[in-house]
Amino acid sequence: MSIEIRALSPVDAERFVGLFDAMAFEHAREWKTCYCRYYQTGCDFDAWIKRTGAENRADALDAIRAGTMHGYVAIEDDRCVGWVNAGDALDYVRLHDDLKGYVGSARIGLTICFVIEPAHRNRGLARKLLQAAIDGFRAQGYDAAIALPVDRPMADERRYRGTMNMYREAGYVEKERHEPVVVMRLDLK
Repeated sequence: MSIEIRALSPVDAERFVGLFDAMAFEHAREWKTCYCRYYQTGCDFDAWIKRTGAENRADALDAIRAGTMHGYVAIEDDRCVGWVNAGDALDYVRLHDDLKGYVGSARIGLTICFVIEPAHRNRGLARKLLQAAIDGFRAQGYDAAIALPVDRPMADERRYRGTMNMYREAGYVEKERHEPVVVMRLDLK
């Protein structure tokens, strides 16, 4: 079957949460309850730790339906098999302090989390999702896109921010290092 990459919309809300529901996240069990809400939730870390998976799932569904959670999904056989969280950098409230020096008055897109079903890993799906995000940022008139990959040896499934090589191949350039995080940027205009 073929995989369709498309912007997350309310039509795909249940498919999106289904990706998290179905994955075991054996490498990082706490990720199973995130539903990709960590960076967009303004509570402090102690409050975040106390949130349940059901709360984050409901929050994700509400945000998708309200049009405030953005990204791209990979759909195969009417189910979500991959995802990238991609939106306006200012939407990621947990990263405001870290990003303010890179955003300024420019309109900057950010890709932060990739979730790929295990059977679909190492097939270029994350690169396709990244390209969809870049194309979407361009179409929406963004000035640039940034990414924050981690540059240290780790198992592939823990590289949820994407790999440096993947971003380089897409034209991103390294701007700064804050070990182990690397700030990479792609000018879109």
